[in-house]
Amino acid sequence: MLRSIRQVKQPVSLASWYLRGISGYAPEGPPAFVFDIDGVLIQGGTVLPEAKRALAKLYTDNGAKPKYPVCFLTNGGGVTEAQKAKQLSGWLDVAVGVDQVVLSHTPYRELAQDLGDKPVVISGRGASEVAAAYGFKRAVTTSQLSTRYPKAVPFCHDPGLTPEGEAIPDMADPSCGTEDAPFQAVLVFSDPIDWYRDLQLITDVIMSGGVMGRSEPPAGVQPVPLYYSNPDIIYANEFPAPRFGQGCFAAALDAVYAAVNGHSIKQFTVFGKPHSEPYRLMEGLLLQQAKLIGLDLPSAGQRLPFSAVYAVGDNPASDIAGARAAGVPPAFLQYFLHAACLCTVQLCVKCCSSVTVCSQFMI
Repeated sequence: MLRSIRQVKQPVSLASWYLRGISGYAPEGPPAFVFDIDGVLIQGGTVLPEAKRALAKLYTDNGAKPKYPVCFLTNGGGVTEAQKAKQLSGWLDVAVGVDQVVLSHTPYRELAQDLGDKPVVISGRGASEVAAAYGFKRAVTTSQLSTRYPKAVPFCHDPGLTPEGEAIPDMADPSCGTEDAPFQAVLVFSDPIDWYRDLQLITDVIMSGGVMGRSEPPAGVQPVPLYYSNPDIIYANEFPAPRFGQGCFAAALDAVYAAVNGHSIKQFTVFGKPHSEPYRLMEGLLLQQAKLIGLDLPSAGQRLPFSAVYAVGDNPASDIAGARAAGVPPAFLQYFLHAACLCTVQLCVKCCSSVTVCSQFMI
């Protein structure tokens, strides 16, 4: 049920030091810029010419170094931050570093501090490589589970092969998911490829208390927590109509679980915009970049150290809601509808729900 997606347990926001008790911004501070990617810089697999011109204004003439703190914040994923930074650099003709990128699953890096040595199930395109980079040492993909337990997914086509027809590597630790080493969490890194397989296996893991093949966990066993990297119900690609996103998979999983058990999944957390966690990470990156660039930041006190954060996106409902959830005051956020805004010379501002929404902007 979609209601369950909206009523998730919010991740605890460890707000940056400068967001505590703030009441305004620092006009003498430098500006900072945050870009969404899909639909703003890239559309239908094509890099928008306006995007290149926009970024060129924020970088030195050779594109080697940003003149202002710049961050790329997206609900996309399936690759590491380093891979996305390299991809963005090639697209935009400017040098994008790993410390400028926040992906939907970037918050999972902090989960690895507790779950890194524990058996976990992971799902989604690119999940194995990303999980390894984050420090999950005993992560098992749903494709590996289907290979090890083919009878668990009788309608899964060639459970031992990837969609490309390549053999799926065996589980590094066969004890994962057994009584000796129950799975401790399920993490959906990106949109699952095989919904039937993942709906079945994730339901199995949650219902069994982390032990494959067990009908129900013994009394007192804690539920296996479930994590989603973003709540997007739909997204846009080259197809003219919207496509199902990870939020739809979450709704489907919850509906299947409720149909089998009589109640919804009780313990799950959703990251990604518009939740506060990616914005908290973004705040830290902007501060870090400002110091690396050598910009003078005013003393925080009761003010933010930036004169404004210019957020360029295509979904005010998501992006503005996330900024508010992270504690960014309305007067501090300038929101722009398209990357082309940074290429214009006329400033045109109108008020929208107490947050400034600009159709054009001049640096």
